[in-house]
Amino acid sequence: MATFNKKISKKVTTTDSFFGSMVRGIYPAVVENSNALARQVSLLEYPQGEYMHCNTPWAEVDHVLMPIRMGVHAHWILVHLDIRNRCLNVYNSCCATLRDGEVRADVQPFALVIPHLMANIDVWQPVIVNGIQRIEPLVVNLVHDIPQQSNGTDCGVFVIKYAEYFMNNNMERMPNPFDATSERIYLASQLYKHGLHKINEGYESDPNFLSRRERKARKGANKK
Repeated sequence: MATFNKKISKKVTTTDSFFGSMVRGIYPAVVENSNALARQVSLLEYPQGEYMHCNTPWAEVDHVLMPIRMGVHAHWILVHLDIRNRCLNVYNSCCATLRDGEVRADVQPFALVIPHLMANIDVWQPVIVNGIQRIEPLVVNLVHDIPQQSNGTDCGVFVIKYAEYFMNNNMERMPNPFDATSERIYLASQLYKHGLHKINEGYESDPNFLSRRERKARKGANKK
């Protein structure tokens, strides 16, 4: 939607679930050595817009919407990277069960690693403090007064709908209470509608996108 829907005025892109796993995996190394990201080719491909289909380089957008599975709890949250304001806004559909402190602690790896990602692709520059270059972690804001789930299974639907309402600039219109069952049916119908549209129009999503395997093969062929 963010790439092809002309009605969406916000400049937005997204990540996938693998991004969160990669960030958590490299976090301890970045704490010890800020240069630890230099060889993380796959992770660096995300902000460059090369890892996923229908993706946009982060240098060309204002917002990155990240579905994140919390490390300790089997719960999904939406983390919004506000590039202009250099902060993370966290949408949690289970505030009654997960305390703010738990959520902040879980998002901390992203608050530290993402600024280093942006510096590695030359989108952000380090801050000079007393003559020393420093990359400051992002501010983490928890978004309150948003619709909440009433069970332990609907977090994924809430993450998708938080993102959709945000992209359309009408978070305040998200129904509260929120009918997750109806929204699941709606999402299924939208996927089916999009599939029919692709068949009728005769196009493939992002036809010029090269998979990571194809890019690697081409690099190998060029070296030969």
